[in-house]
Amino acid sequence: MDGDTIPEAFAAQVRRTPDHPAVIADDHQLTYRELAAAAGTAAANIPGESGQVALLCRHGASTVVALLAVLTAGRAYVPLDPTFPVRRLAAILADSDADVLLTDAENAGLAAELARPGMSIVEVTTTGGNAELATTARPDDPAYLLYTSGSTGTPKGVVQSHRNVLTSVGLHIRNFALTPADRTSVLTSFGYDMAVTDLFSALLSGAAAVPVDIRRTGLSHLARTLADRGVTVYHSTPTVYRYLCAGLGPDGRLPSIRAVLLGGEEVIRHDVELARRHFGPAALFVNGYGTTEISFATQYHLPADAPETPAVVPVGHPLDGVEILLTDEPVGEVVVRANHVALGYWRRPELTAERFGVHDGVRTYRTGDLAKRLPDGRLVFLGRADRLVKIRGHRVELGEVEAVLAASPGVGQAAVVPHRRTSGAVVGDLEIIGYVVPASGTACDPTVLRAGLALELPEFMVPRAVVITDALPMGATGKLDAAALRPPAVDDAEPDPLEAVIAAGWCEVLGLPRVGRETTFAELGGHSLLMALVQQSLETRLKRRIPLVWMFEFPTVAGLASCLRAGEPSEPDGALVRAAGRMHRRNRARSGRAE
Repeated sequence: MDGDTIPEAFAAQVRRTPDHPAVIADDHQLTYRELAAAAGTAAANIPGESGQVALLCRHGASTVVALLAVLTAGRAYVPLDPTFPVRRLAAILADSDADVLLTDAENAGLAAELARPGMSIVEVTTTGGNAELATTARPDDPAYLLYTSGSTGTPKGVVQSHRNVLTSVGLHIRNFALTPADRTSVLTSFGYDMAVTDLFSALLSGAAAVPVDIRRTGLSHLARTLADRGVTVYHSTPTVYRYLCAGLGPDGRLPSIRAVLLGGEEVIRHDVELARRHFGPAALFVNGYGTTEISFATQYHLPADAPETPAVVPVGHPLDGVEILLTDEPVGEVVVRANHVALGYWRRPELTAERFGVHDGVRTYRTGDLAKRLPDGRLVFLGRADRLVKIRGHRVELGEVEAVLAASPGVGQAAVVPHRRTSGAVVGDLEIIGYVVPASGTACDPTVLRAGLALELPEFMVPRAVVITDALPMGATGKLDAAALRPPAVDDAEPDPLEAVIAAGWCEVLGLPRVGRETTFAELGGHSLLMALVQQSLETRLKRRIPLVWMFEFPTVAGLASCLRAGEPSEPDGALVRAAGRMHRRNRARSGRAE
């Protein structure tokens, strides 16, 4: 790339490919020459010479014009998403100290509502004259403030410079061999770093950026848009990607896509299989890891002829100029060491000092994410701390459970989340809940799915329940909104008196208001440790001996009641002996002893 700032590098590309499509969006299509003219005209209308300028435009060509205009004017842009609550937008606007608000005709009313006293409002259009892209920006000036989701409190603005953006975008262009023949998807809001990578890697390589507002038009529109506009490089979160593939149906294909890039969430083997099924035969599959504070830090490229993929797809090796340190090898918090990490957090000096540092003369950033390093040096992203959980003392990577569930017959999409008990004999005990969207034209039975999982996973990794749902909720970033998932239902059948006593014992230990007659103890979250507590409770309630092995062999309320009505046999039958044998072997295996 030519030029030391984003406007200079873009202007150089305009000179190379002036009449090539630069933006192909729902609201407008612009060539490089037209985009430069519109951005230059808008830049000339921005008052002031320094500081932040906020953007409030629809997800499309108008936003691209606006942010290029701000950068050309030598200022930093602050994207505001019109779909966010007004209070959140007002808080970001106030914190950023922006004194100008760029908007389009569609959002002019909201802009007037948000503008503070003395703030200038400038309406941008996608047309312009022959304005030059002369800029006063310098390489180390801030290019943007992107506000994070604020999951740990007040949203914080990440500040990044022109020089650092050009470094990360240059890496992306080289890694994907982008040329003017490419068209790249831009699916996330411009307030997130994914859009930074997707947009500027297109505009600085001569490719065309294809913004698609999936929240406005719906995911059914996405596949059609990608096909109609000939997108060649696809990038999204795994959640959006899975919706896209589900919408294509079993035989739908997008042959123009030559590369699929996922990031932001765990990627599993099933995602790779979907790419092989729905995209071009030679399509490259890439799993990437990064944060707003660094953009991409690692990538794992799997060509079409790659060997069998592990259940949880690694994020690969660090990119050129990036080093990944783990606070505790081989599993620990990810610390990124690179010269192009963000400048820090806007007006948050304490937090900046806490998360950013210098190691041997190179800047570092503590991500708060977990990863493990494989013997060959590849990294596996474990997500935030809640994606690596302990179930009854066993460390469980939820992505591994999710991969097996997603590959089960009839499953279109799957998610696995941890859930902590708030009542019962073991308050705080962690359990796993699975959620499934059936594939088009199929139906899924939770009991059958759990039985299939039990054939492949240890008992402690099998979800307590599998919930069938019409859709997996998606948040503003395109990631799974786990908080919006509904809890599992409870069987409504009424028990008889003996069953009522057994059910009451289960409810006491499990902390449930009621249990179903035919629901297994394991499906309700029970395990061997809790089964022992139930045994004690029932022996007290019923004033009779109940061998623990009976409870494992008859794991439902109805089944155990039938066993108890039949009376205790004088000699253990074959089924009980087999159950006892399984328990014995399981206990010996857990203790590490050989048979």
